[in-house]
Amino acid sequence: MSLPDPSYFPSLAIVIVNWNSYEVTANCLESLRSLDYPKFTVVVVDNGSEDDSANRLVSSFPEITLLRNTENLGFTGGNNTGIQFALENDFELVMLLNNDTIVTPDLAGLLVKRLVSDPDIGAVQPKILYNKERDVIWNAGGVFNSFFFTSKTRGFNEKDRGQYDESNEVDWITGCCFLTRSEIIKQIGLLDQKFFIYYEDSDWSFKIRKLGYKLVYDGSSIVYHEVGMSEENRKGHNEGNVSPFAHYMVIRNHLYMVRRYARGVSLIGAWLNLTGKIVLRLGYFVIRGRFKKLRFALRGVQHGMTR
Repeated sequence: MSLPDPSYFPSLAIVIVNWNSYEVTANCLESLRSLDYPKFTVVVVDNGSEDDSANRLVSSFPEITLLRNTENLGFTGGNNTGIQFALENDFELVMLLNNDTIVTPDLAGLLVKRLVSDPDIGAVQPKILYNKERDVIWNAGGVFNSFFFTSKTRGFNEKDRGQYDESNEVDWITGCCFLTRSEIIKQIGLLDQKFFIYYEDSDWSFKIRKLGYKLVYDGSSIVYHEVGMSEENRKGHNEGNVSPFAHYMVIRNHLYMVRRYARGVSLIGAWLNLTGKIVLRLGYFVIRGRFKKLRFALRGVQHGMTR
C-alpha cells in the first residue's frame, strides 16, 4: 500500500476551526509542523473569536491560511468555510481536524495511503487516544445499530493493548479527524449547518455510504485528543461537566437524524429508544435540581421535532 513518487501525492487541505482558543489551537498547529506529508496546507477558520486569537495564530504560524467568519457558525459552519476554500482551490483531499488534537508526524501519510489503496473507500479516520492518557482509547471507529438507531464508539475508555490495531470497515467515522476526497464532498455537499455541532459527522458518514463507498478505520495512524475543549458554554452553568447547550444539541440533533434516516422497522426501535432516553434524562435533571439543563433539554425536544 505504497504511495507513488512524492510529486504525485494528492494535495491535502487540513481544516481546523478556532473559536476563542489560542492556546489549544496553537498546540495543534505546532504538532502539524512535524507532519511529514509533502503536499498539505493548513486552513484555520476563525469562528468570530473575540479574544484576538485569530491575529495571534497567524502571527505565530505564518504558514497557515487563515479564514475569518464574522460570527460563530459552529463546527459545521466553520468547517464549511474551510471546505469551500479547499474545493475552490482544487485540493484533492480534505481532512477535518479538531483544534484540540495533537497529530503524529506520519498521520497524513498513513491515512492517505489507506484512502488511495482502494477506490471504494470514501473516508478514513485514525485511532484516537486521549492526550492526557496516551494509552487510553477515545475512538476506534463507530458502530451503528440500525434498529435502535444508536451509534457506539468502539474502544471508548479502553486501555490500548493493540486490540484495535487492525484496520477495518466501520459504520461511521468521527469528525475529530475525518479524511475524504473532494470529489465525494462535491457529491454529498458541505456539512449540514442545521446540526451546528454533534451528529454532523454521522450525517456525512451516512451520505458517503449511500453513494456506495466504504468508511474505514485505520489502526496504524494515531491522533491524541484533549476531548471537549471546543464545546460552547462549558462554564458558568454550575450543573455538572456537560453544558446545558450540549444536552440541547445532542437531543435535538439525534431527533434530526431519526427523522431524516429512520425508516420501516427502524422507526419503531428508534422512537422507543429515543423516548426512553429523553424521559430518563429529564427525570434525572428534575431529581438533581438541574433546571437549566431541563429547560435546554425540553427545548431540544421541541426543536428536534418541529424544525
